Formats: sequence, C-alpha cells, structure tokens
Amino acid sequence: MKKVVKVLLGIVLAFVVLAAVCGILMTNMVRTSYKELDAVQTVDVSAVADGVYEGNAETPLVKVTAVVTVKDHQIADIELTRHQNGKGTPAEAMIPKMIEENTSEVDSIAGATMSSKTIKAAVRNALAGGAN
Repeated sequence: MKKVVKVLLGIVLAFVVLAAVCGILMTNMVRTSYKELDAVQTVDVSAVADGVYEGNAETPLVKVTAVVTVKDHQIADIELTRHQNGKGTPAEAMIPKMIEENTSEVDSIAGATMSSKTIKAAVRNALAGGAN
C-alpha cells in the first residue's frame, strides 16, 4: 500500500512540475508577443494612398487578418477577415473607433488585451502597405 501511495505522489508531483513549467513558458511567449506587436510601426494615414490593403498579425494565441480601405487619406472601413482568438471577440469593438479617429492607435479593450494588440498591429501592417 505504501508503495502505491509513493507512486501516486510521484505522479502528482510530476504533473505539478509540468504545469509550472508550461505556465512559465506560456508567460514568456505572451511577453514576447506583446513586444513584437508593440514594435509594429504606427502609420500616419495622411501618408497612405487610396486603396484597399491587407495586413496580418499573429501571436501563439491570436491570429488576425485586417482589410483596411483608405479613401481621401481617411480610414473608410476595416474588415477583419480572420480573428482567431480565445475570448478576445470584444476587442472588435475598437474598429468603429479606429475608423472614427482615423488611426489604429485607440484604447485597448479590457479583458481582450492580446486581441486588441493583435488587431492594432494587423491594421498598422495593412496601412503600411499603402504608405508613401
């Protein structure tokens, strides 16, 4: 009986250690993703020619493709053709504000930070495709 308890405790301990290592690795991936998304350069829309531009941004957890329409140096439309996320759908509420303010640099949505950052980066990448 004691041998069975020791084996079970060993298995539980191994799972605890494995969970801790996975947690640390995931935290490091998220930190790296934040830095990479924040490094995507902001684009001045006044320097973007009229047209339709596609941009992508990805993290291990969120993948976004944004199609941005620019008319008269104004963001006329933003369509997300791909937004793979966990619980980040609320971040899509930023899109009307981006169009209204003519910039990708709007406040992130609380509780959907990774999706917010990824959407912003995809829009910045799209706008960069039309910048002079």
